[in-house]
Amino acid sequence: MSRTMKSLAGAALLALAVSAHGTTAHAAEGWSVSHATATASGTTRSVDSGGIWPDTAVEGELRNTGSGCYTLWIQWTVDLTVGPPFKMGTQCGAGSVPVRFQKPGGLGTTWLKICRDTQHTDCSPLRYL
Repeated sequence: MSRTMKSLAGAALLALAVSAHGTTAHAAEGWSVSHATATASGTTRSVDSGGIWPDTAVEGELRNTGSGCYTLWIQWTVDLTVGPPFKMGTQCGAGSVPVRFQKPGGLGTTWLKICRDTQHTDCSPLRYL
């Protein structure tokens, strides 16, 4: 492929990405995940970050009806690289706590899970966003 054709192809992909970014910004989607006596639910939405890809804001609430502690975790891949898990919130005993996290934009997959206590053992199945 010639250098000119490569430049044109790259420009076309960039234009497509910018166009897609403009049409999907701020669309909200619901999510929920549960494990034992804990449930979490909320929404995700795109947040303009000044780059080609918008950030994703994940907001909601972690609720527990039992006596134990449960933690909501978020983890994602960006450009095919798996990042470390981040704790969004922990609720010990009956009650609820608000959860919010803003992850950086890029191509990839995001998932949530609830685990007993504050470790990555005894967890719910992954909930992909």
